[in-house]
Amino acid sequence: MTDLALSRKISILAYLADHEPTLAELSDHFTTSPSKMRADLSEVFTTEYAAHGGFETPVDVEIPDNPRGKVILRENQTGLLPSLTLAEVISLLALIDDMYGSVDTTTRTHLAKLRERIAQAASEAGFGQALWPAPTVNLEDTTAGLVAEAIAERACIEISYLKAGADLHVHSEDVVIAPVSLTTGSHPLLIAAKDSQLRTYRLDRITDVKILDQHYTRDLGRNIQAQYKADAEFSGRTVRIVCTPQARWVAETIPVESATEESGMLVIDMTVSSMSWLRTLLIRIGEELVHIEPDTVRDEMVKAAHNYLEVL
Repeated sequence: MTDLALSRKISILAYLADHEPTLAELSDHFTTSPSKMRADLSEVFTTEYAAHGGFETPVDVEIPDNPRGKVILRENQTGLLPSLTLAEVISLLALIDDMYGSVDTTTRTHLAKLRERIAQAASEAGFGQALWPAPTVNLEDTTAGLVAEAIAERACIEISYLKAGADLHVHSEDVVIAPVSLTTGSHPLLIAAKDSQLRTYRLDRITDVKILDQHYTRDLGRNIQAQYKADAEFSGRTVRIVCTPQARWVAETIPVESATEESGMLVIDMTVSSMSWLRTLLIRIGEELVHIEPDTVRDEMVKAAHNYLEVL
């Protein structure tokens, strides 16, 4: 075997099977120099067979003399294709699902097609039951793309944002912010500055985005990023509320993470940043409330209730 790793050979072969890049483009793709890539191509799939005492070259690659020339795969008799273990498939699908909400529409569509191909191949290999359905996403949603564009240009934006007010009803608020970065995950966050102060916004609660001519400084962006990393409590606390189906109005009127039915009960997960707001919500739920998690939040609610009773 030559010095070029087999996995790298397969990667180069797989790329050339679908592309006809220039030598410079191929070098950039594999993060190397044209001269090093030319040497790699001369070795690719040249395998020594000791028993035969010679070499066999099952791949014919046309290698140009200059970086602007095309690299063309003329023949491939290896039958080698990139393959993944089940653990790698699961990790890759999880990564794709994690990115769905925070990429632009074009990238989201490509990710969806890639996920479909990977899942289909895994199912045909007999691993279908180990996979989970693709997340339900709006592939045409342009919000993430507009926000990402504004971040790249350090442009301020005006957004319409859905939030629950003091009366626990959802209303839309128009706000001008400086978008700094996006997180990934099932509910991506837009990290931003409002009046130079750190704010976070759920991307799925933004209903409209308008990019403005106003721009913000690099220093502001760095400061907001530093504040976000340092302020662990800013992201709020995840709370699970278990209640009877009669409390479905909670999931219908308040933006929550998820709402599912389990054993005849309604299970609601949400992120809250104010314990007083949560107490108000629980009081409104009243007798329909069955349980609340985690225990630390439940204990806080119980302690607060006892304090109120002592005052009364």
